[in-house]
Formats: sequence, structure tokens, C-alpha cells
Amino acid sequence: MMKIVLSGVNLVEAGPLKVFKEAIIAFSSCCDFEVICLVNNEMLFSDCKKSNVTFLEFPTVKNSWLNRFWFEYKVCYRLSQEISADIWFAMHDISPRVCTPLQFVYCHNPSPFYRASMKELKYERKLFLFSLLYKWLYKINIKSNKAVIVQQEWIGKFLVGELGARDYIVSKPLTSKPEKELIKNDFSNQSSITFFFPALDRTFKNFEVILNALSYLKDKELNVYKKIRVILTINEFSGEYARKIVSEYQDLEQVEFLGTIDYDEVIAQYKKCDVVLFPSKLETWGLPISEAKEFSKPIILSDLPYAHETLGNYTSATFFSPDEYVNLAEIMKNIVDGKHVFEHAHYEDSDAVVGSWKQLVEKFISIANEK
Repeated sequence: MMKIVLSGVNLVEAGPLKVFKEAIIAFSSCCDFEVICLVNNEMLFSDCKKSNVTFLEFPTVKNSWLNRFWFEYKVCYRLSQEISADIWFAMHDISPRVCTPLQFVYCHNPSPFYRASMKELKYERKLFLFSLLYKWLYKINIKSNKAVIVQQEWIGKFLVGELGARDYIVSKPLTSKPEKELIKNDFSNQSSITFFFPALDRTFKNFEVILNALSYLKDKELNVYKKIRVILTINEFSGEYARKIVSEYQDLEQVEFLGTIDYDEVIAQYKKCDVVLFPSKLETWGLPISEAKEFSKPIILSDLPYAHETLGNYTSATFFSPDEYVNLAEIMKNIVDGKHVFEHAHYEDSDAVVGSWKQLVEKFISIANEK
């Protein structure tokens, strides 16, 4: 039986925690593995407990970056000597110093790929700093990994080409198949068309391009503007940045600022809307793209590498430059006018892609057996 360490002491919420749990379940479901999990709080993992899984808690690592560095480069080395694992899989970006035969790191933070501006300096200073410094955190000790694990191939290519990683494996999130084979693309017989953009109040989500497009239509194409309804999941209580957005665009009567909603309501909005918008400038995946496909909705999305790769093959999509609000306004006008907008999108995965956690486990076993 092989022994693997899954290190995720910094993962306590949302998507990264979900990914960590999926990894624990996948490796523990394989009878070939004894799994040692380094976690912040064992109580978060009650649904992952099995006879071949051991949890070690490190609750203070998140308290400061000094604690984090001490853990990654001192504590992990001592643990690797004590545990004598066959594989060490770091689940949160940083490649620790360990004396384990095989080492991998999961890179999920997209900050190094974002060009921050004064907007981030004012409203999201952590993102501003990460955009400048995080790639150097990625680079430290990255060559000690047999491969870096990423959600998209363009990230893997960057880490290999720019930061010196030895290889990459693309582990894509599982996605559901569309509810319907036929997707409604023509809304010319409707009195109004609803566009939905589910996103938190982060500066890189690019709410402004949608709102500027609507301002443009209100000024230039009032009849078109009146037929459009846009649903956003922010409001004045969502945070400082969202408050500024709502205040600046409060004259747009066709926009509904819903605020944060639970996932059941998100699903309800997907089902009710006509078109999904996704203008974000920064993602390692972009879950609403997959969800738009699941609910068989046409989608307008940023013409960026992450969006093409996440979308994959789909019969109803159109791309636009995320900085060009006039371009987006023209797309929305054409939809209202009943013109053909949505096309078939195609993306070809490479051999570096594994389609599930089960396949990634098998890949690790194969690599370990080669040594």
C-alpha cells in the first residue's frame, strides 16, 4: 500500500475546500493508498472520514504568511521525514520542502495572470499584491515537483514555460451534460430578454462592461434598452466595491441588483433567464460557464483563454473583448433584434488532460510505479 500526504492547511471554504475534499475522497477510495491529510480544522472533513484516512490539524498556519512559510519550508520537511510517504501532494499553490520521492502541487490561484490596476489597489489590495508577487511564490521550489496540477492547460504551459515547472497535468472539474439538446437562441418574439450574471463583488468580475453597455444602449438605442433586463448578484450591501458600482449605475432601471443569493436561488435564476453573461477577466475555471451549459442557456463570454477552455464544445456561445462595452452592446442589440449571434464553439483537449479525480489517482499510481 502506498502512502500519500494531501496538504491543504490553508483551505477552509468555498471552491478550494471542495476540490480538497474531492481529492481526499478519490485517493481514499483507492485501496492502494493510505491517506494522511494536513488540514486547518478536522471538523470541516466529517464527510471524508474513512479507515485509511488520517487527519493532522494545523490551525494556526492561516494566521499569517510567516506561519505559512514556516509550515511549508520547515514543518513539512520534518513531517516528511516522520511520515515517510511515497507521494506528497500540496493542494494550495506553494511547493513545500520535503524529502518525499514524488511531489506534486495543485496550482489554483489565478492572480499571477491578472494585470492589476488602481481599481484593485483601492478595492482589493490583496489581489493587487498577489498579481505582483504570487508568481514568485509559485516559482519557489516548483522544480521539485514531478508535475504541477492545474485546471486549465494554458496555466500549465505558463508554469512550465515561464516558471520552470518540469511538467503539468490538467485535471478538469467534472461538468454535467446539458439538460436539453436544443438550445433556444431566438428571442425576437419576446417582449423582454433576461440576461443573468452570477458573481461575487470582485473587481475582476468586470461588472462595469455590462453596465457601460447598458448605459450606451440607453443613450443610443432606447427601444432596445427597454427590452433588456439584467440580473446581477451584487447590491449595495455586498461590499465597498459593489456599493460604488450600484451608486454609479443606479439610473439603469433595467438592472436588478439582487445581492448575494443561495445556490437554490442561483439555479432558479438560471432556469428563468434567457442568456447567461460571463465577462470576467480572471478565472482558473469559471463555474457559471459550466452551469450555463448544464442548463442549456446561450452564453456571452470574455474572449480569453480560460473561457474558451472551460466552455469546450458548445453549440450556443459568442465571445467579446472584455474591455469593449460597445461590442457587448451590439451583441445585446442583435439578440433583441432577432439576429443570429450564437455560434458553435469547439475546443480540443490535449493528452495532458485527465477527466476526473479517479483518472488523476490512476495517473499518480502509474507515475509512482515508473520509479
